[in-house]
Amino acid sequence: MKWDLKSFLGGIVVGSALFSGIAIAAPNYPDLTEGTKTPFTYYFDGVPKSPNSDVQGIMYKNSVYVPIRFVAENLNKSVIYDAKTKSIFIGKLPVAKMYSKMEAVELVKKKYAASLTPAHVVEYDHDDEKGHYVIHIYQTVVNNFQSGDSYTSTYGWFVVNPNTGEVKSLL
Repeated sequence: MKWDLKSFLGGIVVGSALFSGIAIAAPNYPDLTEGTKTPFTYYFDGVPKSPNSDVQGIMYKNSVYVPIRFVAENLNKSVIYDAKTKSIFIGKLPVAKMYSKMEAVELVKKKYAASLTPAHVVEYDHDDEKGHYVIHIYQTVVNNFQSGDSYTSTYGWFVVNPNTGEVKSLL
């Protein structure tokens, strides 16, 4: 097969059309460059404190985001970050094993793995009034690919006790 300039340009146009939707489909994360680093002064029991210049608070959409280590240490609390469970401990560590939200999601996935398809989404939704994690399993079903009509099909709602790891169905 012989390639010419016309075929090459046609390939560029087709490729551009195919990949132009990626930017549209990308999630709209907040642009943190909009936030302004400000040298705030924080008061702890009436005593003014300021963090180092490299860990200043950020003002973003009328909310101030403060480095948690700075706040905890000024309250005489230790801070420990567990990257595996994505948990932050301020002060004393829990005496008993506590399951994180991510571990709760994994417990539900493991319990219902045999009946779930790759299209199912298992995600943390909220904490209930008892402090248990509420996990939602669902999938998005597309009715019409041309119009984009779709609906959410719920497989179930589950609660996970953060102290025991026990999984129960809400339905």
